[in-house]
Amino acid sequence: MAQRLGLPLDWDAGVTTAEQRREKIRAAIVAQQRVLSIAGKRAGQPAETWKALFERVYRIPLQPKED
Repeated sequence: MAQRLGLPLDWDAGVTTAEQRREKIRAAIVAQQRVLSIAGKRAGQPAETWKALFERVYRIPLQPKED
């Protein structure tokens, strides 16, 4: 997912937690305005948006982080 979002190869270099990695992915999806863009398609399944992919993988809703 990170590679398809164009994050650098070392985007998760160093000591990071699962939460930190998830937040980097969330931020990239929102910043690039890909929330409703098609992320891909799995065999036998309809096309999936970045929002749906994030929510399927991380099992939490994709919402822009509010400060």
